[in-house]
Amino acid sequence: MVGAVGNELGHDVRVLLRKSGTEPPIRVMLEATDAETAETAASKIAEQIRHSVD
Repeated sequence: MVGAVGNELGHDVRVLLRKSGTEPPIRVMLEATDAETAETAASKIAEQIRHSVD
């Protein structure tokens, strides 16, 4: 999942996914070279997580 986005964006993004130990949420945290890249990557990863949970 993250690998596919990473392959698409190259080395411009660093991603950390963290599942809560006590709640259902999964946090998507990332760093990118600019805000637009960060938003794009976060949206793609979040959408993939939503599809895998449903």
